[in-house]
Amino acid sequence: MLLVATNSVYAHSDVLVRDVAGKVAIGAAADLGMEEGGPFFDLETKVFEAVFYNPAAASPPFFYDFERDEPGFFSAPSVPVGTTLPGSADLTLSLEAFSLGGAHDTTFFWDGSGTVDFQPLAAAQPGVAFTFAPAQFATTDVFGAVDDHPLFGLTGGAANGVYLSRMRLDVTGLATSDPFYMVWLAHDALVSEDLAEELEGALEAFEEGGPAPVVAGVDFSFYEEAVEFAEGVPEPSSGLLVVLALSALAGISRR
Repeated sequence: MLLVATNSVYAHSDVLVRDVAGKVAIGAAADLGMEEGGPFFDLETKVFEAVFYNPAAASPPFFYDFERDEPGFFSAPSVPVGTTLPGSADLTLSLEAFSLGGAHDTTFFWDGSGTVDFQPLAAAQPGVAFTFAPAQFATTDVFGAVDDHPLFGLTGGAANGVYLSRMRLDVTGLATSDPFYMVWLAHDALVSEDLAEELEGALEAFEEGGPAPVVAGVDFSFYEEAVEFAEGVPEPSSGLLVVLALSALAGISRR
């Protein structure tokens, strides 16, 4: 049975990719393993939670300090929202610079202490980069289905904390998606995929009123504050409308 996602199930979902009026549409594809009554789908989610782990030994060719191939990107003809993707179409991911608090970067960083305070990664950690490989990471099958996982990572001696990035997705034959966000948690206590998955479960329980998400002796409650912050970041069009409105008010006040 295919259902539409609700807030309680899509927090740690894969990224759903669909065609809506000839444009790439982004949303959530949750519980694809049907362990909690799913799968669940929506075209509303634009902020995705993700947990890195710290590999015991950085592996070539990327030598990431932190890495993970979650979330993945999913689409299938049977999905009940949007329209299936073109067959044999390439999926290409790109980072997009954005502004927070007057600063501009493709990725922002907060160390998790005090109140949420994202700073441009280039200023907070010079030489550190958020990246993924490859940019063109998947191709739909002849029916328009895809289920693929690019490898995301941090390089350059990345610090523990939360990393916020904005992205867009291109699919051959469709207009580029609107921007969406990924909120990455990186901590050197998370030394395996299993610990990253354990924390994801603890975070989901915490979101639903459960105990603090303590994994490997670390309380990661601060991460949910970062996610809530990211959910309030305005889209470029919204920000432009605010600027125009303020400019109009200023013009009126000068008359």
